[in-house]
Amino acid sequence: MAEELLLQAGASAVTLESLADEVVLEPDPGAVPLWSSIRLKALFPLDTDVPSLRKVLTQIDPNIHQHLEVDFIGEEDWQLRMLNHAVNAQFGGRLWLQPKSLEGNGLARLDNDQIYLFLEPGLAFGSGSHPTTRMCLEWIASHLKPGQRVMDFGCGSGILAIGAALLGGDVVAVDHDDQAVLATDENAQFNNVGDKIAALSLRQWQQQPKSKRAEYLGSFDLLAANILAAPLISLADEFVSLLAPKGHLVLSGVLAEQADEVMAAYPSMQFAEPIIEEQWACLVGTLF
Repeated sequence: MAEELLLQAGASAVTLESLADEVVLEPDPGAVPLWSSIRLKALFPLDTDVPSLRKVLTQIDPNIHQHLEVDFIGEEDWQLRMLNHAVNAQFGGRLWLQPKSLEGNGLARLDNDQIYLFLEPGLAFGSGSHPTTRMCLEWIASHLKPGQRVMDFGCGSGILAIGAALLGGDVVAVDHDDQAVLATDENAQFNNVGDKIAALSLRQWQQQPKSKRAEYLGSFDLLAANILAAPLISLADEFVSLLAPKGHLVLSGVLAEQADEVMAAYPSMQFAEPIIEEQWACLVGTLF
């Protein structure tokens, strides 16, 4: 209700935050977590009538004056600020992840056996700054061979799919979020590998004819899924069915304390020792 009132009053954006910095890393399936106390932020144009806005807010809380804070935000180059979150790093000794601004013509280049992936933070998850993404990208860059078939399940920005394609893989990328599929397509085109990646929404993936899906069974040399522990467990049988003999699973989005539970869901896989960064784990398994 508060969000709707603020938007009707002319807010450009509304954000809900935990007032006590309560972190929800992974809710239970079907659960909608609620913080015990919430800070609601709204951005308004500079010419907003604040006294009138206060009257609107009294519909939320008659004592709103006790809780309301009003500040002015100075002008800022948001594109420049976004670049502060872009990553410039090397993975596997051969794959460079760099912001798009470092590539003039938008074509991935190959110099001295170094391959370049150009990406910037966007609406879809996966900029290369999070440990789960870094660990997956490091493994892919260190082990993928040209010509191998790869699935990136939960592709987000397409960072893993594009990295695999640049390294010579033939890639299928799937995500439940249409925005992620669009981002993967756009980023793949920018990196000149659009013809090597088939990006599908989860709906499109599930609605494929049986004959088409049968072509994928047992065909992938590598399946990477940087999502969360619960879906990694629930999708275990499907993931394994997609792997070719001696195919690899690279699973992340898993907290270190969840690693054993996730690996137990894949009894046919032989897992290496989990790769740990901060509180996150990357699990690499081989199908025998």
